[in-house]
Amino acid sequence: MRNVTLRALHFFALILLGLLPAPLLALDHDNLDPNRPIGMEDAYAIPKGEIGMEGGVRFNDRREGRTRVTFQPQIIYGAFDNAQIEIQGDLFTEPNSLVGASKSGDLHLGLLYNFNTETLALPAMALRVETDLPTGVNSRGVDTQVTGILTRSFGRLRAHLNAGYTVLGLPKGQERPGAYRAVAAVSYPLGYPDSFRDTLIASLYTRESDLRGQRNHTGVEVGIRHQLTSRLVVDAGLGTEFAGPADRAAVLGTVGLSVGF
Repeated sequence: MRNVTLRALHFFALILLGLLPAPLLALDHDNLDPNRPIGMEDAYAIPKGEIGMEGGVRFNDRREGRTRVTFQPQIIYGAFDNAQIEIQGDLFTEPNSLVGASKSGDLHLGLLYNFNTETLALPAMALRVETDLPTGVNSRGVDTQVTGILTRSFGRLRAHLNAGYTVLGLPKGQERPGAYRAVAAVSYPLGYPDSFRDTLIASLYTRESDLRGQRNHTGVEVGIRHQLTSRLVVDAGLGTEFAGPADRAAVLGTVGLSVGF
Protein backbone atom coordinates (compact mmCIF):
# COMPACT_ATOMS: atom_id res chain seq x y z
CA MET A 1 0.00 0.00 0.00
CA ARG A 2 2.83 2.35 0.80
CA ASN A 3 4.25 1.89 -2.70
CA VAL A 4 0.84 2.74 -4.19
CA THR A 5 0.77 6.04 -2.29
CA LEU A 6 4.34 6.95 -3.22
CA ARG A 7 3.66 6.21 -6.90
CA ALA A 8 0.57 8.39 -6.75
CA LEU A 9 2.54 11.26 -5.20
CA HIS A 10 5.19 10.95 -7.91
CA PHE A 11 2.58 10.88 -10.69
CA PHE A 12 0.80 13.91 -9.27
CA ALA A 13 4.10 15.81 -8.99
CA LEU A 14 4.79 15.19 -12.67
CA ILE A 15 1.36 16.51 -13.60
CA LEU A 16 1.83 19.68 -11.55
CA LEU A 17 5.29 20.31 -12.94
CA GLY A 18 3.84 20.03 -16.44
CA LEU A 19 1.34 22.78 -15.57
CA LEU A 20 4.00 25.05 -14.03
CA PRO A 21 4.46 28.44 -15.73
CA ALA A 22 7.96 29.40 -16.81
CA PRO A 23 8.87 31.90 -14.04
CA LEU A 24 9.65 30.40 -10.66
CA LEU A 25 7.48 31.81 -7.86
CA ALA A 26 8.33 32.75 -4.29
CA LEU A 27 7.20 30.87 -1.19
CA ASP A 28 5.79 32.87 1.73
CA HIS A 29 6.72 31.79 5.28
CA ASP A 30 3.70 33.74 6.57
CA ASN A 31 1.25 31.50 4.65
CA LEU A 32 0.40 28.83 7.23
CA ASP A 33 -0.49 25.29 6.15
CA PRO A 34 -1.62 22.36 8.36
CA ASN A 35 1.27 20.78 10.32
CA ARG A 36 3.72 23.34 8.95
CA PRO A 37 4.77 23.44 11.71
CA ILE A 38 1.72 22.97 13.99
CA GLY A 39 -1.83 21.66 13.52
CA MET A 40 -3.52 24.86 12.31
CA GLU A 41 -3.70 27.00 9.19
CA ASP A 42 -4.71 30.44 7.97
CA ALA A 43 -7.51 31.28 5.55
CA TYR A 44 -5.31 32.05 2.53
CA ALA A 45 -4.43 29.83 -0.42
CA ILE A 46 -1.09 30.00 -2.23
CA PRO A 47 -1.09 32.18 -5.39
CA LYS A 48 -2.51 30.81 -8.62
CA GLY A 49 0.08 28.82 -10.56
CA GLU A 50 2.41 28.32 -7.58
CA ILE A 51 3.54 24.86 -6.50
CA GLY A 52 4.78 23.99 -3.04
CA MET A 53 6.43 20.70 -2.19
CA GLU A 54 6.52 20.15 1.56
CA GLY A 55 7.93 17.45 3.77
CA GLY A 56 8.20 16.98 7.48
CA VAL A 57 8.85 14.58 10.32
CA ARG A 58 6.45 14.69 13.27
CA PHE A 59 6.90 12.73 16.47
CA ASN A 60 4.40 11.98 19.24
CA ASP A 61 5.93 10.86 22.53
CA ARG A 62 2.84 9.37 24.19
CA ARG A 63 2.25 9.08 27.92
CA GLU A 64 1.38 5.41 27.36
CA GLY A 65 2.69 3.40 24.44
CA ARG A 66 5.66 3.82 22.14
CA THR A 67 6.71 7.09 20.50
CA ARG A 68 5.07 7.43 17.10
CA VAL A 69 6.84 9.08 14.16
CA THR A 70 5.06 10.40 11.05
CA PHE A 71 6.63 11.23 7.68
CA GLN A 72 4.57 13.86 5.86
CA PRO A 73 5.21 14.38 2.12
CA GLN A 74 2.78 16.88 0.55
CA ILE A 75 2.25 18.75 -2.71
CA ILE A 76 0.22 21.98 -2.88
CA TYR A 77 -0.85 23.63 -6.14
CA GLY A 78 -2.51 27.04 -6.61
CA ALA A 79 -4.99 25.74 -9.16
CA PHE A 80 -7.27 28.79 -9.31
CA ASP A 81 -7.57 32.27 -7.84
CA ASN A 82 -7.99 31.89 -4.05
CA ALA A 83 -7.94 28.08 -4.27
CA GLN A 84 -5.34 25.37 -3.79
CA ILE A 85 -5.43 21.62 -4.22
CA GLU A 86 -3.32 19.23 -2.16
CA ILE A 87 -2.15 15.65 -2.19
CA GLN A 88 -0.53 13.95 0.78
CA GLY A 89 0.34 10.46 1.98
CA ASP A 90 1.45 10.34 5.62
CA LEU A 91 3.54 7.34 6.65
CA PHE A 92 3.46 6.23 10.32
CA THR A 93 5.62 3.98 12.41
CA GLU A 94 3.57 1.17 14.01
CA PRO A 95 1.00 1.37 11.17
CA ASN A 96 -0.99 -1.67 12.35
CA SER A 97 -1.94 -0.04 15.68
CA LEU A 98 -3.58 3.12 14.29
CA VAL A 99 -7.23 3.95 15.02
CA GLY A 100 -9.39 6.77 13.67
CA ALA A 101 -9.29 8.41 10.26
CA SER A 102 -5.50 8.60 9.83
CA LYS A 103 -4.00 5.41 8.43
CA SER A 104 -0.44 4.96 7.25
CA GLY A 105 -0.28 5.25 3.46
CA ASP A 106 -3.78 6.63 2.87
CA LEU A 107 -3.95 8.92 -0.15
CA HIS A 108 -5.15 12.32 1.05
CA LEU A 109 -6.76 14.80 -1.37
CA GLY A 110 -7.77 18.30 -0.29
CA LEU A 111 -9.20 21.55 -1.62
CA LEU A 112 -8.90 24.90 0.19
CA TYR A 113 -10.99 27.80 -1.10
CA ASN A 114 -10.81 31.35 0.26
CA PHE A 115 -14.17 33.02 -0.36
CA ASN A 116 -13.49 36.26 1.49
CA THR A 117 -10.31 38.32 1.80
CA GLU A 118 -10.08 40.24 5.06
CA THR A 119 -11.81 43.62 5.13
CA LEU A 120 -12.34 46.24 7.83
CA ALA A 121 -15.65 44.58 8.71
CA LEU A 122 -15.01 40.88 8.13
CA PRO A 123 -12.15 38.41 8.70
CA ALA A 124 -10.66 36.30 5.92
CA MET A 125 -12.76 33.17 5.49
CA ALA A 126 -11.98 29.83 3.87
CA LEU A 127 -13.42 26.35 3.56
CA ARG A 128 -11.39 23.16 3.34
CA VAL A 129 -12.80 19.86 2.02
CA GLU A 130 -10.67 16.72 2.35
CA THR A 131 -10.94 13.07 1.38
CA ASP A 132 -8.81 10.13 2.53
CA LEU A 133 -8.80 7.18 0.15
CA PRO A 134 -8.25 3.72 1.72
CA THR A 135 -4.88 2.92 0.13
CA GLY A 136 -3.10 2.49 3.47
CA VAL A 137 -2.41 -0.20 6.03
CA ASN A 138 -5.60 -1.74 7.52
CA SER A 139 -7.63 1.04 5.91
CA ARG A 140 -11.12 0.72 4.54
CA GLY A 141 -13.82 3.19 3.61
CA VAL A 142 -13.48 6.76 2.37
CA ASP A 143 -13.08 9.34 5.16
CA THR A 144 -14.09 12.97 4.65
CA GLN A 145 -13.44 16.19 6.55
CA VAL A 146 -14.84 19.71 6.30
CA THR A 147 -13.10 22.63 8.04
CA GLY A 148 -14.03 26.29 8.35
CA ILE A 149 -11.14 28.76 8.75
CA LEU A 150 -11.11 32.39 9.90
CA THR A 151 -8.13 34.78 9.98
CA ARG A 152 -8.24 38.29 11.43
CA SER A 153 -5.42 40.86 11.72
CA PHE A 154 -4.86 43.11 14.70
CA GLY A 155 -1.94 45.24 13.60
CA ARG A 156 0.90 42.79 12.90
CA LEU A 157 -0.71 40.08 15.06
CA ARG A 158 -3.01 37.65 13.28
CA ALA A 159 -5.63 35.50 15.01
CA HIS A 160 -6.91 32.24 13.51
CA LEU A 161 -9.84 29.92 14.21
CA ASN A 162 -10.18 26.44 12.68
CA ALA A 163 -13.21 24.23 13.26
CA GLY A 164 -13.65 20.92 11.48
CA TYR A 165 -15.55 17.65 11.50
CA THR A 166 -14.34 14.27 10.21
CA VAL A 167 -16.63 11.45 9.10
CA LEU A 168 -15.23 7.90 8.94
CA GLY A 169 -16.45 5.84 6.01
CA LEU A 170 -16.33 2.47 7.80
CA PRO A 171 -15.54 2.77 11.53
CA LYS A 172 -14.35 -0.40 13.24
CA GLY A 173 -14.94 -1.59 16.80
CA GLN A 174 -15.02 1.33 19.23
CA GLU A 175 -13.96 3.95 16.66
CA ARG A 176 -16.14 7.03 16.56
CA PRO A 177 -18.11 7.44 13.30
CA GLY A 178 -17.32 11.14 13.41
CA ALA A 179 -15.22 13.58 15.44
CA TYR A 180 -14.83 17.36 15.71
CA ARG A 181 -11.69 19.46 16.11
CA ALA A 182 -11.25 23.13 17.05
CA VAL A 183 -8.11 25.29 17.12
CA ALA A 184 -7.51 28.89 18.23
CA ALA A 185 -4.13 30.35 17.27
CA VAL A 186 -2.12 33.53 16.84
CA SER A 187 0.82 34.30 14.55
CA TYR A 188 3.30 37.17 14.66
CA PRO A 189 6.18 38.26 12.38
CA LEU A 190 9.39 38.43 14.40
CA GLY A 191 11.77 41.32 13.76
CA TYR A 192 9.26 43.31 11.68
CA PRO A 193 9.73 45.91 10.13
CA ASP A 194 13.55 45.61 10.10
CA SER A 195 13.39 41.94 9.13
CA PHE A 196 10.59 39.77 7.81
CA ARG A 197 11.95 36.24 7.66
CA ASP A 198 10.34 34.56 10.67
CA THR A 199 6.77 33.90 11.79
CA LEU A 200 5.98 32.70 15.31
CA ILE A 201 2.76 30.68 15.83
CA ALA A 202 1.04 29.46 19.00
CA SER A 203 -2.19 27.49 19.35
CA LEU A 204 -4.64 25.91 21.76
CA TYR A 205 -6.65 22.98 20.42
CA THR A 206 -9.13 20.28 21.36
CA ARG A 207 -10.33 17.28 19.37
CA GLU A 208 -12.51 14.30 20.08
CA SER A 209 -10.69 11.06 20.77
CA ASP A 210 -10.62 8.35 18.13
CA LEU A 211 -12.41 5.86 20.41
CA ARG A 212 -15.79 6.20 22.11
CA GLY A 213 -15.89 6.93 25.82
CA GLN A 214 -12.52 8.72 26.00
CA ARG A 215 -11.80 12.34 26.85
CA ASN A 216 -10.92 14.96 24.26
CA HIS A 217 -7.29 15.45 23.32
CA THR A 218 -6.56 19.03 24.47
CA GLY A 219 -3.19 20.71 24.16
CA VAL A 220 -0.97 23.60 23.10
CA GLU A 221 1.62 23.98 20.34
CA VAL A 222 4.24 26.59 19.47
CA GLY A 223 6.09 26.79 16.18
CA ILE A 224 8.24 28.96 13.94
CA ARG A 225 8.67 29.27 10.17
CA HIS A 226 11.93 30.72 8.81
CA GLN A 227 12.48 31.99 5.26
CA LEU A 228 15.86 30.76 4.04
CA THR A 229 15.44 31.98 0.44
CA SER A 230 12.55 33.20 -1.70
CA ARG A 231 11.70 29.56 -2.49
CA LEU A 232 12.77 27.75 0.67
CA VAL A 233 11.14 27.76 4.13
CA VAL A 234 12.06 25.65 7.16
CA ASP A 235 9.83 25.14 10.17
CA ALA A 236 9.83 23.57 13.62
CA GLY A 237 7.16 23.08 16.28
CA LEU A 238 6.73 21.73 19.80
CA GLY A 239 3.65 20.97 21.90
CA THR A 240 1.99 18.88 24.58
CA GLU A 241 -1.47 17.59 25.52
CA PHE A 242 -2.50 18.40 29.08
CA ALA A 243 -5.85 16.57 28.92
CA GLY A 244 -7.14 13.51 27.12
CA PRO A 245 -6.99 9.71 27.16
CA ALA A 246 -4.17 7.73 28.79
CA ASP A 247 -2.12 7.62 25.56
CA ARG A 248 -2.29 11.37 24.91
CA ALA A 249 0.88 13.16 23.81
CA ALA A 250 3.42 14.08 26.45
CA VAL A 251 5.53 15.86 23.80
CA LEU A 252 4.71 16.65 20.15
CA GLY A 253 7.38 17.86 17.75
CA THR A 254 7.74 18.72 14.07
CA VAL A 255 10.62 19.61 11.75
CA GLY A 256 9.85 20.41 8.12
CA LEU A 257 10.89 21.94 4.83
CA SER A 258 8.85 23.68 2.11
CA VAL A 259 10.09 24.36 -1.43
CA GLY A 260 8.31 26.66 -3.89
CA PHE A 261 8.38 26.24 -7.68
